[in-house]
Amino acid sequence: MAKTALVSLVAAAALATSAAGRSLRFGERDTFQHIDRRDVSGDGSTFNGKTYDYIVIGGGLAGLTVASRLSEDSDVTVAVIEAGADIYGADQQKFLTPSANLYNTAVGTQYDWQWVTANQPGLNGRSVPWPRGKVLGGSSSINGLYMVRASQIEHDAWGNLIGAPEIWAWDNMFKAMKKSENFQAPGSDVTGAVSSLSWNQSSHGTNGPIWTGFPAVEYDFVESFLQSVQNQGTPISKDPDGGQSWGAFLATSAINQKSWVRSNARNGYLDGTDQRGNIHVLTGNQATKILTDASDPNNVKATGVQYASGSGAQVYTVNAAREVIVSGGSINTPALLQLSGIGDANQLNSLNIKPVVNLPGVGHNVQDHLSSAVVFGFQGSAKQPPGSVTGNAETDSFVNSAIAYVNFTTLFGDYAQQLIGDLRGNLTNVIASAKVSDDVKKAYNLTYTAQVNDVFNSPVGPIELLLAAIGNTVQVQVALQHPLSRGSILITSTDPFTGPKIDPGYLTQDIDLQLLREGFKLARTVGNSMNDVLSGEQVPGNSVSTDDDWDQFIKNNAGTEYHPSSSCSMLPRADGGVVDKNLLVYGTTNLRVIDASVPPTAVSAHLMTATYGLAEIGADIIKAARANQQYAGTPTQQQRAAASASASASASASSSSSAAQYSQTVGTGNSGRSGSSAAPASVVLSMAAVSLSFVLASTLLLVA
Repeated sequence: MAKTALVSLVAAAALATSAAGRSLRFGERDTFQHIDRRDVSGDGSTFNGKTYDYIVIGGGLAGLTVASRLSEDSDVTVAVIEAGADIYGADQQKFLTPSANLYNTAVGTQYDWQWVTANQPGLNGRSVPWPRGKVLGGSSSINGLYMVRASQIEHDAWGNLIGAPEIWAWDNMFKAMKKSENFQAPGSDVTGAVSSLSWNQSSHGTNGPIWTGFPAVEYDFVESFLQSVQNQGTPISKDPDGGQSWGAFLATSAINQKSWVRSNARNGYLDGTDQRGNIHVLTGNQATKILTDASDPNNVKATGVQYASGSGAQVYTVNAAREVIVSGGSINTPALLQLSGIGDANQLNSLNIKPVVNLPGVGHNVQDHLSSAVVFGFQGSAKQPPGSVTGNAETDSFVNSAIAYVNFTTLFGDYAQQLIGDLRGNLTNVIASAKVSDDVKKAYNLTYTAQVNDVFNSPVGPIELLLAAIGNTVQVQVALQHPLSRGSILITSTDPFTGPKIDPGYLTQDIDLQLLREGFKLARTVGNSMNDVLSGEQVPGNSVSTDDDWDQFIKNNAGTEYHPSSSCSMLPRADGGVVDKNLLVYGTTNLRVIDASVPPTAVSAHLMTATYGLAEIGADIIKAARANQQYAGTPTQQQRAAASASASASASASSSSSAAQYSQTVGTGNSGRSGSSAAPASVVLSMAAVSLSFVLASTLLLVA
């Protein structure tokens, strides 16, 4: 198979994105059978000159989630500006049919931004496509439907990096991801074909707008893959969605089990609003600039948004009474901030853009999952999926979803700890040699340290194996999940319709190549051991056998797994961060970023579930801000223990007092560094007659 064909197949197969109370109707209705689909408009003049409480830039996964949740309050108005078209219409089967993500794909069409990276020295000078959804629902409308969660270890690391574990560590993110979900257990045809399939009902939500579960049909080769991976040292997971996401498993997918069609942000969150009069959606128009009032340079206020349907088209303006929320995704969001004067002042000045907020981290710390595949044929007797869309809803519901996350020790064996030690010892030199500003180097330092200490030295899998049946072939894809290579997304023009320069910096760190190399060796072994269902290896074949051979194969064939992140990282401002724990852009009072550009490190997962959870939390933070309250999140176990100890000490110290004493402490967590944690929100009541259990209950009060 030609190299370009391999890249094309991998691209088609792997595309996936870049996760408390809810309106009950979301969970009660079939999102495709209800009569009313949310009305949208493509006429740019409809917003011109109007004022909305909230303007959401980007009608993708995160943007529609936030807009829908904000519109639950009938006292506020919400405007959504989306550059792409609606999913409904002549091409709707490209979006709605699950198997269409392979065989009737929207990738490469007008529904795809069709981004391309800069030439990559680490890929032997190649540039590679970066498809992203340019349509309502964003990449949730065109991706591979994977609903894979990252681990508790990774989310806890995120929470500690920003010093707000009560918001961004596992406990709160777990609740938020479940809030978005309407999980349905698999049918007997699926459990019969994949006998090792296991799930924990308590790890899933059942009242959210996004249907998750499994296709109507599965195949024997999937079970063969899971058993083969387990035989090579990576156990089959019994509860991959409950915080221990390592191991091999059949992932859940965003599929509506009533109609066997894709569940996405458009039909889940937006259609769920029916025809609420307080949310308006504009399609076919791209935000070109965020308007700001910088009369107080330390507290810049977003006042509105300019937008247009294309280069040279009329520019319109819509005004914001409360907030502007940027949900353009990992590419468009940093580009728009820079176009609006928010970014590295030196870079902006070089383009004659007046700096409004000097934030050197904008567009930096970019991370992406790099991927390619070992390709095999089917055995003649093996049952396999059809090689095209059939028109049968149950048959066409099949999507590739068998995966495995392989940890550092399994990949490197006895050499693992020495390699981790070498990485730690060399971090200073690696960071010093990076050709970025000192602020960005600080971001590298924090995130590198978290990855090496919290991820590599844990059960978390920095390599993903993904099983993909495509036509008459089966691929065992290998994807790097935690790259130490870092890149950038920077504008090169003041024209908003000229895309930014995308430089992911693939394989600039040798450990990334080492991880991929070992992953490919394992993929070959796994595929060869599936000889009950697979025939011989087709790509790369016997010509690749040595480490050097594998390195060249990777450099000549690898491309994106479509999970770019971290271009507007949530880190302390002094350490190259762009947004704070409340998703506010530093230096502004009412401009937030809510999308996959925010996580400070990549995760061992597909990004959809984490982004839904991020957006759910973001909406709650905004609601709390409107009520002049601070969003408290979910105190972690460590925070609860600290609050308990504090309460006990306080009760003991005041036991002789006849008067009740009251104190309240709310932790800001806004300047946290790696390993630190914010003071918990707590209410401590101390009087002799008050029981300790009441005191502990008081520490868990949430404000939102």
